[in-house]
Amino acid sequence: MISVSIDTKPRDLRKMVQKLGRTFTKNHKRAMMRAAAVGRARIDKRTRLGLDVHEQPFRPYTDAYKGFRQEKGRPVDKVNLIFTGKMLGDMQFGMKGQDGIINFSRSTEAKKAAFNNRKRQFFGLNRGDTRAIRDAYFKGLKI
Repeated sequence: MISVSIDTKPRDLRKMVQKLGRTFTKNHKRAMMRAAAVGRARIDKRTRLGLDVHEQPFRPYTDAYKGFRQEKGRPVDKVNLIFTGKMLGDMQFGMKGQDGIINFSRSTEAKKAAFNNRKRQFFGLNRGDTRAIRDAYFKGLKI
């Protein structure tokens, strides 16, 4: 049997803890940004596929809105909340304090999203999204 002993002084331990704290802080920011990016991408992809937050197809367009879309040359066969692409294109991710956030940068697009979200809930996270975000965070943490 081989016995190994490490002689450390309290000063050495303090330095190690400080270094670990700096590494965690730096890695936390990177990992949180990665996780928020995954969340944004999942919302975007699901919406473009015409699925709500519960992975169910969106409620069909009303007849009046279908007619409006057809006049403007937009498809009406699949509900995906895209008319010009500005709303989903404005969705962004970032950090506020230590938390990752997903939001809209322009108030006009945020209002549009809030209106759409009342009838066709797209802006949210389900259990699968949460798992993917968590996995992305821990993968990016790497201490």
